[in-house]
Amino acid sequence: MSYRKLFYAFNFALLAVFVTALVKDNDAQWKTYQRQYYDLMADHLTKQAAAETDPKKAADLRKSAAEYRRHPLAIKQIITDGLGRFDRCTTCHVGMDEYENPGLTTPFTQQPFAAHPDIAGLVKTHPFTKFGCTVCHQGQGLATTLADAHGWVENWDHPMLKGTAIQGSCVKCHGDFAALKGAQAAAEGEKLIHQHGCLGCHAIDGVGGTMSVDLGDIEDKPLERIAGYNFLRVRIDGKQLPLDHWNIQNWILGHLVDDPEQVTPNDPFAKMNTEPIAPSPMPDFSHELTREQAEDIVAYLSGMTKLEEVPYRDHVQGPAAREPRFSDPKAHGHYVFVKYGCAGCHGVDAKAGRRRFNALGPGQKPFDPKMTEAERFAEMEKGREPTLPDLMSGYSHEELVEKIEQGVPASAAKKWDPDGPMPVIYMPAWKGKISKPELDDLATWLLSIGKKQDLGF
Repeated sequence: MSYRKLFYAFNFALLAVFVTALVKDNDAQWKTYQRQYYDLMADHLTKQAAAETDPKKAADLRKSAAEYRRHPLAIKQIITDGLGRFDRCTTCHVGMDEYENPGLTTPFTQQPFAAHPDIAGLVKTHPFTKFGCTVCHQGQGLATTLADAHGWVENWDHPMLKGTAIQGSCVKCHGDFAALKGAQAAAEGEKLIHQHGCLGCHAIDGVGGTMSVDLGDIEDKPLERIAGYNFLRVRIDGKQLPLDHWNIQNWILGHLVDDPEQVTPNDPFAKMNTEPIAPSPMPDFSHELTREQAEDIVAYLSGMTKLEEVPYRDHVQGPAAREPRFSDPKAHGHYVFVKYGCAGCHGVDAKAGRRRFNALGPGQKPFDPKMTEAERFAEMEKGREPTLPDLMSGYSHEELVEKIEQGVPASAAKKWDPDGPMPVIYMPAWKGKISKPELDDLATWLLSIGKKQDLGF
């Protein structure tokens, strides 16, 4: 082929690229939504003009309708001072553009044409020109297609928060979020974390247990730190997550609505390691929490971030935490039990010890090395933490206080399968962590719930 022919070929190829680019740009998704919004507004104003009896008002409405039909299409962008965000959300959600629509009201209910909820309250105190959109909603601010902008795509760590999870944004900035209208789910999630003993193993900003990760920055956990093998095992509503739904909210939810052992099975029979490793010691909350309660916890934890750069001037300080006062030692003792996350191992209100894989537990068959792996696994799962009311009759007040102070190391655990994994959970030494008055009242409450021995007369 001659150079002249090559020159023509490359020029025609370049022309084809330009034409393709123009066609694709003209058919951009954001242009479709924006044009639809302007047409809907024009139709709405035309109908108003037809019903208007005042000729001048009718003429003004028709003029406005004509302006909407001729309105040029353009990318809209909010640059937020101090937040380092560039949000193009109003490119499609034109009705929420404060420059295009100062009143921020629209006659439509369908997105992306509807107005933002609570304009008089929430929007007035959080103007979009100052805060943008993604600081609260998350998502991918620079994107201009629906899937990309909402962030429900592969490898995007912070997709748009769905449902009550958006209330985590209140937690990020408002120390008083528990009293805020619209943050009730997040406030309930915080209560549930204390009630069900999550702080027995997890800490939040250093307050709580050290047996597992600190949840104070769980929202910042990058997806590359979670093995795809584990994400493939997450089940929500009994279904495996598609790849574009691999995100931290579903990671947390999957641990609450399904058995964490299924998500993190580890290696209890040492098939891939030199020593056996027990599955996740996290309790199975799927029968203890409703779906709504699990989502409340997700809402609260969605606000646990250290990377969110919200200027200090925009933070609202909450009231100083105050310890409640109790005249009844038993009531105070129960409060101490909840405060330090004891329910994480011993169950809500100490009613039943939680699962402790390969520890001794009620109803286990005697260990037999001839058992199949499935049979051994089933018996190891019956391992339990002590159910405290069953033990209390064996302790005096002083002995119980000393036991709590000293703790029980993991090495003291008796294994059902002597060759199986070490039971993971242990009782830390609480001396110096729980004050003496708290210890005394905790022991008083525990002894009060102990089962009475039947002495036979």
